[in-house]
Amino acid sequence: MVKLKITIDKIPTYELKKKFEYESSLEFGKYFTDRMFQINFRNGEWNNPRITKYGSLSLEPSAIALQYGQSIFEGQKAYWTKDGKLNLFRPDLNIKRFNNSARRIAMPEIAPDVYLNGLKTLLDLERDWTPKNVGSALYIRPTMIGVQGRLGLVPSNEYLFYIILAPVGPYFPEGFKPIKILVSEQYIRAAPGGVGSAKTGGNYAASMLIAQEALKKGYNQVLWLDAIHKKYAEEVGAMNIFFVYNDTLYTAPLDNGTILPGITRESVIQMAKDFGYSVKEKALSMEEIVEGANNGSLQECFGAGTAASIAPVGCLHYQGKEHIINDFQIGKISQKIYDQLINTQYGIIEDPYGWIVSV
Repeated sequence: MVKLKITIDKIPTYELKKKFEYESSLEFGKYFTDRMFQINFRNGEWNNPRITKYGSLSLEPSAIALQYGQSIFEGQKAYWTKDGKLNLFRPDLNIKRFNNSARRIAMPEIAPDVYLNGLKTLLDLERDWTPKNVGSALYIRPTMIGVQGRLGLVPSNEYLFYIILAPVGPYFPEGFKPIKILVSEQYIRAAPGGVGSAKTGGNYAASMLIAQEALKKGYNQVLWLDAIHKKYAEEVGAMNIFFVYNDTLYTAPLDNGTILPGITRESVIQMAKDFGYSVKEKALSMEEIVEGANNGSLQECFGAGTAASIAPVGCLHYQGKEHIINDFQIGKISQKIYDQLINTQYGIIEDPYGWIVSV
C-alpha cells in the first residue's frame, strides 16, 4: 500500500474563477476548475504528488509525448447527489484500464491508491464546481505523458501523471435523444495486434478527419468497421455500441484488441442480464444490421460510454443511404438501461451493485 503526502498549493482568492458563470451554456470539455493534481515519475519511482493551480505545462520541444505520441488518458465523471456527495462510478475499472493502457504504450503503471487518493483530494477541493442537475457532471481527465526530451524511438524515462477536472453538460447537446451515425467505409480505427484497446491519444487523432466530415454532413458520430473485412461493426467514436434483436443485445467482442473495453459497456452487459435480457458478444456485419433496420428485426441500437452515457441511435448512414432504426425513437431497453444507470450514478436509487465510491 503506497501512501504519499500530497502537497497542496494555496491559490489567492482573487485568482479563483467564478464557478457557475458558464452553467447556462455548459459545453462539454470547454471549462476547467481551478486546480489540478500532478505527480512525477523519475529514477524508477513516483514522487512529488501535489495539487497546483490549473495552468500550462512546461515541456521540451523534443518531449517523447510530443514527438512519438507516448501518452494515455482516462475518462471518468463525478456525479452530484441529493445529499451533497460526489459519486464516482466504478473507479477501480478506470484505474485498471489506465494501467493496461500504460503497459501497452511501454509506460510505468501507477499505484491504484496514488491515483485514487490524488483524485479524491482534488475532488474534495473542487467539489463546488460540480453541476447540480442530472445529466451534467464533473468530468475527470487523468493523463500520463512521456516528458523526457529525446529524439530516438525509445520509451521516455520520465513521466508526468496529472488529473484535470471540467464541469460538463450532456455530451450530445440534444440530450437523451436518438442520434445519427455515419459508418466509416474508407478509414479504420484499429487493427488486430494494434493499440485499439488502449486509451492513447493517437487513436483519437486518427479519427478526427472522418469525424469532422461526419459533422459537416449532419451526423453526430462515426461507426468504425473492422480493419480486415471492413464489414463488421466495432465501436463508435466516443462509445461502444449495442444492437438489439429479439430482446437480445449484441456488441462486438474484445478478444482481438481493437476495441476499448468500456466501463459503461461492461455495466450495460451486467444490467441487461439482470433485467432478463440475453447478451451476446458477437460482431455483426453491416449487411445484417442494414437488413435488420429495413425489415424491423433490429429493434433498437444504442451507444454506451462515460462521456455520452447511453445514446440511442436512430439512423445509420451506410453506402450512400440512411437506414432508420425503430422509427427514430428511443427503444424500451435503451430507456430502461439509461434510467438504471443514471439513477445509480446520481444516487437517486440505492446502488444495487456496489459500483459507487462517494467522496
